[in-house]
Amino acid sequence: MIDISVVIPTCNRAARLVSLLADLQRSAARPREVIVVDASDRALAAQELAPFAENLRYVRSGKSVCAQRNRGIAAASSPWVFLCDDDIRVPPEYLGALSAHVAAHPEAGAVSGLVLERLGDRWTGQFPVHSAATLLWCRIFGLGLWGEIHCGGPLGGWLATHYRRRGNHISSAGWPVLTDFRAPFFRTPIYGLGAALVRRDWLLASPYDERLDRGGYGDNYGVAIGFPAEGIHVLTSAAVRHDKELAERPSAAFSYVRRTLALDLFLSSDRGRAVASRRRLAWSLVGNSVWHAARRDWDMCRASLATLSAVVLGRNPYRARA
Repeated sequence: MIDISVVIPTCNRAARLVSLLADLQRSAARPREVIVVDASDRALAAQELAPFAENLRYVRSGKSVCAQRNRGIAAASSPWVFLCDDDIRVPPEYLGALSAHVAAHPEAGAVSGLVLERLGDRWTGQFPVHSAATLLWCRIFGLGLWGEIHCGGPLGGWLATHYRRRGNHISSAGWPVLTDFRAPFFRTPIYGLGAALVRRDWLLASPYDERLDRGGYGDNYGVAIGFPAEGIHVLTSAAVRHDKELAERPSAAFSYVRRTLALDLFLSSDRGRAVASRRRLAWSLVGNSVWHAARRDWDMCRASLATLSAVVLGRNPYRARA
């Protein structure tokens, strides 16, 4: 079994944190240490942490999830780090499955299971595309996809073949395009790192960007584009559930703006220029704005237009930060 340090950034989610610590305590693969980097307004009391004290390191921090993660990674004593968001539910077998995959695939430096989110009354880790028109729109504007393609007809078949040949990749506008979810695992350049096992040296070489605001929206993208070409392995037989705790979580429109501004920041870096174009990003925002207007989602339409303006006029506040 590989040697693992767990790093958990948290802020004002005491109940969720305690639940996660209990999950990790039940894990079949026990980590060497669990490092909690807490930016909450109130520090957790000793009695709240007592049940987990055996291998717990509790650190207080300012409010910046990127700085919190970097601090935890720097303090970790193991060659592997399990990055875990505080609102993830981790089943007992999950960490063992990731460890076994790493042992069987020495080329893997980052591995995750499927991260499931609630959609209505079910949990899913992807959002399949069934419309050829939607797929064509995404192709024209270089928009992202996060699901398998199930389109009929000549146009749908041609587009599906095009995406199948490309595999999981980053679009010319910088958005993640994940359409291959084949078992037992798939490779991808971008995936959420909220429940991922990553080599510590990979994380030290590609740290979280502390220019982002305290919520760190889009932070995983900036880290992942700095990983070696092997990218991230995602196991289809292992999964966690992302509860999306509402505390400290902004609106969807706000998150969209921040994530897109983060993407613009990353595409201005040497690593980002190697994978996508900021001009194509601006073009994709035109497509997104029209798409949301057609659906009468005016909050998201305004968010897309505001982001487009910031990108085109060079008014991204992240890029102005030293």
